[in-house]
Formats: sequence, structure tokens, C-alpha cells
Amino acid sequence: MASQENLDFEALLAPIEGDAAAGENLRDDASPTSVYYQIKDARSAARAAERNMEMDDEPAGFLDEWRSILELSPDVIATRSKDLEIAAWLTEALLRAHGFGGLRDGFRLMHGLVENFWDDLYPLEDEDGLETKVAPVTGLNGDGGDGTLIQPIRKVQITQGSSDLPYAFWQYEQAGELAKVADEEKRQARIDAGALTMEQMTRAVAESPASFYGELVADLDAAMEEFAKLNAALDEKCGADSPPASNIRNLLQTIRDEIGFLAKDKLISDAPAVEEAASEGGGAAPAAAAGPATAVAGAIASREDAFNTLLKVAEFFRKTEPHSTLSYTLEEMVRRARMPLSDLLVELIPDDEARRGFLMRAGIAPPPADDGY
Repeated sequence: MASQENLDFEALLAPIEGDAAAGENLRDDASPTSVYYQIKDARSAARAAERNMEMDDEPAGFLDEWRSILELSPDVIATRSKDLEIAAWLTEALLRAHGFGGLRDGFRLMHGLVENFWDDLYPLEDEDGLETKVAPVTGLNGDGGDGTLIQPIRKVQITQGSSDLPYAFWQYEQAGELAKVADEEKRQARIDAGALTMEQMTRAVAESPASFYGELVADLDAAMEEFAKLNAALDEKCGADSPPASNIRNLLQTIRDEIGFLAKDKLISDAPAVEEAASEGGGAAPAAAAGPATAVAGAIASREDAFNTLLKVAEFFRKTEPHSTLSYTLEEMVRRARMPLSDLLVELIPDDEARRGFLMRAGIAPPPADDGY
């Protein structure tokens, strides 16, 4: 079951009173009391503090500056300015405060702003055109490098074990790299330096309650769905100028895949509890042996709609047939379908020469060897 919402979407997405439904451009106020610059400065200070703590190997925790953004931004968006940049900064704070549930809400807010206020949504277009308007979303994903959400996403806790500290996804990645080290001395040196072992990670997963993973996966799935909706809306509004999205999308899918494998038993044991809760709440959990299938409401209007439909089918089978691999197969199919051809070929055919041979046999001229193929 997903975590509760952290935002009042009805208030945030309602038109602002007055002649301008999107409100005012807060950047026009450069005074010391400007709320736009208060939020901007708090965000800059928080990110600088996090970088310093990373250099000193200190846990950042949840900084007061992010809390300030959580307190100021919703009221600004609801009552003064429909601003995509402030919504992006709020999303960064929500992720740090509430994990994937916060990320879900941030993406939902940005999607609502794009859908309902696009023409007057701040920041407005300037001499650079749409690039300025969508720059806040581009910054979250990154363009040619990691965006501002990538490392914080990796830091979301994926365990809640009792004998170990909660571990994040980046530590799971670290444990996976450590497991590949064959030299025992080098491996031990990394452990002595603080590297996490896969044994520690596995123990932490085993000690984490099934309900933790039920909520974690539900929030993650919802965040992926809201991000897909946001990008579909931006694709419609911007066309070829739509901001990049693959860094966030691929990372979220990777985390989803790894949690599905790592906590498989936990997710299976949580499924009956989810169905029981649905029944007690007046809803009916979907049955595996259902009657004739009903048509999906609404026509599939785009490639992304088709992917979202497949992901909903996968979610159905995860709940009704948790013992089956079908849900994971469908999700993997969607993940690969979203990949650029170059990345997909690298994954399917790791050997460079074999990959070039495949391209030649398919009648496709292989690119130069340094082009990433």
C-alpha cells in the first residue's frame, strides 16, 4: 500500500485568484524579502552543505534548508505563482523528506502544472525559447551528466533492518561491486574502509518487515507512473524540445528491478495483506481466476500510454500471482523498449566485435568504435 500524499493537490493546482491564473513572476522581486530568492538560497545552501558532508564522509541527514523549502514552496505555488522551478526545488526536498512517496508527489505536482498552466507557467520563455521554460526539469534529470535528483534517488533507504543501519540503494550497488572483487586482500581492504558486503545487505533485507517493502514498491511504482505522465505531457507541449528523461527513468527502473529480486520473498508475503486491506476498505482485490476480461478504459493514444498499460498489467499480476515471473518479464520488456538502441545493443550484446558484426549483418553501418557502441 502506498504512503499517504504529502501535498494538497487541490489547492496547489487551483488557479490563483485575480486576472492571472498562473499568478506573478516572483523573479521580478529582487528585494531581500523576496520569497523566490529565499527558496533559491535555501536550496543552494542545502546542496553545498550536502557536498561538504560527502567530502568528509558525514551523513547529511535532513537539513533545515530543505525543511524551509517544504514550508515555503507549497503556499507560494498555491497562492502566488505557478512556477515549475519552485516545483522542481520542492520535488528535491520532498524526495529527501519522504523518499519515493515524496518523489511521486513532486512529479504529480509538476505534471499538473504543465497540464493546467502551460502557456503562462513560470519561468516564461525568453530568447532561448522553450529551453528556459523546461530548464528546471532538465536540471532534475541532467543533460550529458547526472541531474540533481540522481544521487538523492540512490540515497533512498531500501532496508529497515533491526541489527544494521538502514541501507540505501547506493550501498547495495557498492556491495554488488565488492562481490566482484576476487582478490581477498583487496576485498578485505575495502571492507575495512567501510564498504558494505552483500551478506550485510541480505541480512538487513531479511530483517526488514514485508510491509516496508510493500509501501516502498508501491511508492516507487507510483513515482515511475507520475514521471511517465509528466514526460508525456512535456512531449506533447514541447515536441523535439522536450527535456531529457532517461537518467531518472532508467535509474528508477533499475532500483525497481533490484528490489523485486532482492526482496522477492517480502513482496510475496505482503501481497495477501494488501488484498485483505482492500477487502476491508470496501474494495475488492482482483482475483487471479477472474471472469471475462473487460476492455481497458480509453484508447491508447501514444507509445507511453502503451507502456503504462503494460506496467498496470504487470502490477495486476504481481498482486494476483506473486509466485509468477510474468510481472517482472513485462516490466523488463518496457524498460528495454524505452532504452535507446545503442544502450540496448550494449546490454544485449556486450562484446564490441560481436555487436559490430550484428549491425553489419543487419545492413546497418556500424558507427566509429568510440561512439558508445
